[in-house]
Amino acid sequence: MRSRLPAVLLYCWLVTLLAPWPSAQAAGARVTDIIVTQASDQLVVFATLEEAFTQEIEESIVNGVPTTFTYQLRLVRQRAFLPDAEVAAQTVRQSVAYDLLKDEFQFVRDDGRRNSTRVTKSYGEVKRWMAELGGVTLASRSLLQPEERYYVQVKAEIRSVSLVFPLNYLLFFVSFFNFDTPWAASSLFRVSR
Repeated sequence: MRSRLPAVLLYCWLVTLLAPWPSAQAAGARVTDIIVTQASDQLVVFATLEEAFTQEIEESIVNGVPTTFTYQLRLVRQRAFLPDAEVAAQTVRQSVAYDLLKDEFQFVRDDGRRNSTRVTKSYGEVKRWMAELGGVTLASRSLLQPEERYYVQVKAEIRSVSLVFPLNYLLFFVSFFNFDTPWAASSLFRVSR
């Protein structure tokens, strides 16, 4: 029996190490409806995040846990015989915090160029704001060549913020979460002059 124990322990350790871990993605969370428009001299991107509001996330937000959706955007040039080339990248952070005393949600959007804040008492409204990526200036059209084909990729990362003392003890029943969506791509397009 003694000679089999190390082998059994080794086997259990390997199975644990090689077993698939629970996915870091929310069930079905994905970025959809990526639209790229050419406004004046800029490329502007719109997208929607679907199926991201799990019961766990909704409970956390309503219980006052600050939550951030970070959108990663990449403008990519398609190439025939080489890997596609990244032309520009942008990060947009959209955060929500619920103030239990005022009974209102504070929504903050930071796209690296400007910071905007909105306040509402409607959870449905803040949920829509968090899931919509609207009017993000990704790049100047002068970076693009008219004969080349491009596409935009978007990915969302959803994170809850760890609370500080004493909130971590007061809200001990709230679970924290971190997950990412897969990359989603827009249709191919060419820049107009």
